[in-house]
Amino acid sequence: MVDRQNDNSRLSISNGRFHKRLCGWLLAFVGAAVYLLTMEPTVSFWDCGEFIASSYFLQVGHPSGAPLYWLIAHCFSWLAGGNVHAVAVFCNALSALAGGLTVMFLYWTICDLLPKRDGWLFRCLPAVGALCYLFCDTAWFSAVESEVYALAVLFAAVAFWSMVQWWHSASQRCDKWLLLTALLLGLGTCVHLLVLLVVPALLLIIIFKGTQNKSAKGYFGKRIVRMIPLAALFFVLGLTPYLIIPLRAAGNPPINVGNPSNAERFKAYLSREQYEHAPLYPRMWRHHENDALYSADWSGGDNGFVGNMQYFATYQLGYMYLRYLMWNFSGRFNDAQGFGNLQNGQLLTGIPFIDKMIVGTGAKPPQSLSHGRHVYFLLPLLLGLFGLCVQSDKKSFWVVMTLFLVTGLGLSIFLNHPTYEPRERDYAYILSFYAFAIWIGVGATELANKIKQLRWRRCSLLLFAIPALMAFQNWDSHNRSHRYIARDASCNLLKSCEKGAILFTWGDNDTFPVWYVQQVEQVRTDVEVYNVNLYGYRQSMQLLNDNLGKRPIYLSYYAQEEFRPFVNCVATGNAYRIDAQLDDSVDVEMMYDNVMHKMQWREVDKAYVDEVSSRFLDRYWQGVVLLANRLAASGELKKAEQVLDKTLQEIPLKVIRNPQTLFDVQQTFSQLDMPQSSALKAEIRSRLEEELAYYHRLPLRKQRLLPFTIPPRELIYGLITVNSD
Repeated sequence: MVDRQNDNSRLSISNGRFHKRLCGWLLAFVGAAVYLLTMEPTVSFWDCGEFIASSYFLQVGHPSGAPLYWLIAHCFSWLAGGNVHAVAVFCNALSALAGGLTVMFLYWTICDLLPKRDGWLFRCLPAVGALCYLFCDTAWFSAVESEVYALAVLFAAVAFWSMVQWWHSASQRCDKWLLLTALLLGLGTCVHLLVLLVVPALLLIIIFKGTQNKSAKGYFGKRIVRMIPLAALFFVLGLTPYLIIPLRAAGNPPINVGNPSNAERFKAYLSREQYEHAPLYPRMWRHHENDALYSADWSGGDNGFVGNMQYFATYQLGYMYLRYLMWNFSGRFNDAQGFGNLQNGQLLTGIPFIDKMIVGTGAKPPQSLSHGRHVYFLLPLLLGLFGLCVQSDKKSFWVVMTLFLVTGLGLSIFLNHPTYEPRERDYAYILSFYAFAIWIGVGATELANKIKQLRWRRCSLLLFAIPALMAFQNWDSHNRSHRYIARDASCNLLKSCEKGAILFTWGDNDTFPVWYVQQVEQVRTDVEVYNVNLYGYRQSMQLLNDNLGKRPIYLSYYAQEEFRPFVNCVATGNAYRIDAQLDDSVDVEMMYDNVMHKMQWREVDKAYVDEVSSRFLDRYWQGVVLLANRLAASGELKKAEQVLDKTLQEIPLKVIRNPQTLFDVQQTFSQLDMPQSSALKAEIRSRLEEELAYYHRLPLRKQRLLPFTIPPRELIYGLITVNSD
């Protein structure tokens, strides 16, 4: 009888392990499938173009480098089979697959941190936490583009899971997990330094394992001491991909940021000397233009210790961390970047009386104001908080809490965010959201255990409705499967230039996609591209002066804004040529030829157009309106209608968020007596009526917080209703 019971027990354990592995791999498949279906088919904005080009040719990107990412992405690029247009697809696929595998290891980690319970239900419910992470805003965003964060989180997840295996293993041979963890930490560092943020939680695991068996405490301590040199060796072995940086820099590739080809430059490269280094104190440390004014909004104008602590609590911790946590597990007002605004980029719940306290009203905003709006009704957040409160094993609780705090609160202290960042920084805290997802899985399982006691066992499956809600809410705004805007904007920028031109760009979105299309897809390689931020302002001005009159010199939109006080620029399409001879602000003949025969936009009507993409499309429409007006003024009405018709077919006006641009387009349609004029006027009027009605629902004291939002709309609404059709 005893043998039969032991056999049944071993069979149950074996079945449990099989089901756990099967469920984990199924989650990996689902996660990878979701990310692959929604990933961008080409280059994205921000750093992605640099990462793809750096990986394809093994070049040296920005400090402190990501050599292992470049190596792995380089291998993925081989799958393109020589088709340069497919290189970006396979580099993006690396992030998608890494994201899917991360979901699997998250599920296994949740299972291992929970008390052992029999039954298929308790093996399934940890998947609620894994699925909430899969569909959360930050993880999904990073997993559908060529960025390092999805792969870095995978290394951190596997390292954390590996240490949990070591913690729970009673075998004398379990120290192999320690060595694996050390190797993974070294390799992960070669992707992104955020992997090292799991180390405090791993050290806590070592302490807890040492206290499990008090009689063997001395032996355990000696064992760990003996393992330290070997673990250090494995960690250093994991860092060896960094050796490719000085080796490749010595070859002087086109992308060679900082040229770290010798020991001194390599050290400067690793320490990120080219960037500003934030101190731990003061919190209001940066003194750029308007920084003091902006920080005063959060500190109350106090520059002393109290003001610094208020700034940390309200802006750095509240706005730049807790807001992101709520994005992922509560909801988000829209995808517009927040600069302390009442509504743009604000957190949301979907519960009217709570939202009224956050954004001024609980009413649902019109679609034109709420692109990328997600609401989860606090369900993932509450389930995670429940898991935090009921996690029965206190040692496991403190391990997860350490991971959560170090990667959230601790990172916020270290980063010391200035006001204001050039983009949202939620991706920096992705490991904190990973830790919170563990609590969601714990909460789902423990809630199911309580439901079981009430004999409502099957009702526990309703908990899967929470990640399903997140998937439903987020799918549209995270689906980039038809988005070619970054690539097309860069191609159009290059095609706006004459042969052999010099092109100055400004910032990441002007530059990195251009590097990609030039180096990978070989588009207009005759144009020399200089990023003013990297090349240096003085050097750029000297280069400009040395070549003025010798070679055609062009500026991107942002670059011409910087150089406008010093040079005369004329629009030629997406670019602006420095030209002292032409009196007009548009080279009508050249721009017409570029717009009609060289520049194009693909599948804009099928794509979700986010805020960054919308700005590029908005500026293009503004240029076309300017061109059409110049053509009409010179009597070339047919050509004016042609450029408007072509642009209207490629970029539908529904994706334009700026009402001023829509008004300018309508006015041009009206002057040319085009049939679209009346319909567009009615559409603008209807949109503005909805927006103003929504804004006027806010209390007057809240309306005063929107001085750059309401008055321009009221002005345009007044103009558009005059002489209404």
